[in-house]
Amino acid sequence: MLSKREKLFRAAEALGSLICPVCRAPLSRTGDDLACTAGHRLNVNRKGCLNVLSQQVDSCYDAALFDARRRVFGAGCYDAVADAIGELLPAGTHRLLDAGCGDGWYLDRLLTRHGDWCGAGADISRDAILRATDLPCTALWCVCDLRRLPFSGGSFTAVLDVLTPASYEEFRRVLAPEGLLIKVYPGSGYLRELRQSRGMPEYEEGQVDAYLREKASVVGERRVTVTHAVSPDLWRDFVWMTPLMQDLSAEEKDTIAARPMPTVTVDLHIAACRL
Repeated sequence: MLSKREKLFRAAEALGSLICPVCRAPLSRTGDDLACTAGHRLNVNRKGCLNVLSQQVDSCYDAALFDARRRVFGAGCYDAVADAIGELLPAGTHRLLDAGCGDGWYLDRLLTRHGDWCGAGADISRDAILRATDLPCTALWCVCDLRRLPFSGGSFTAVLDVLTPASYEEFRRVLAPEGLLIKVYPGSGYLRELRQSRGMPEYEEGQVDAYLREKASVVGERRVTVTHAVSPDLWRDFVWMTPLMQDLSAEEKDTIAARPMPTVTVDLHIAACRL
């Protein structure tokens, strides 16, 4: 069995597109590190990820959120979203970048289904990326700023942007000619029950869609709307995993979790775009 570090090196070799965060020259393996011709070295830690941030960024996403998220995804609540993403990707072999990958669930799902694909997951949260390295797929996991990705131009056939603010210019740079941006964003009913529990109206559509169409040409679309029956435990996991609740204290989250609703709605737009 490959170590996490060796899995990262294998993924980096398959992609062949890592560049130095300092001088932007190509990186190659030097022992257990990566280095460029100018002598800048980048450590690959034993957890199997890279960190190219100049300083650590605080994140509101804690271990409890990621534990809850893993149970929600493990229960199949987002399976239809992953299936729709796969349907929008053209036939053939892909090099995928999951930008704002969190703990890597979508990328892992796609790479484990398609053994001849390769990919990278990038997120500003170190805790999220460390969770991603536990997944079975062989991928390049990287802590970085999505506005300055450590990949050369034209590296990827598709960039996944799932419920994350898009860096359109940077995504355009790293996409190959005819490459696709797969943008996933909320529909009006997304997590409506959780919004109701806080006295919030349904999500107002239009703004993200309009801005997307200013920046990109939409060439394919899907909409996934599924209302899941949930147990009290799964309801609690939704409460703890969603950014909708991250401004609340643990006590306030527990109060909402103690008043479970019987269902949770996942309502998401998936758009395939050319930049």
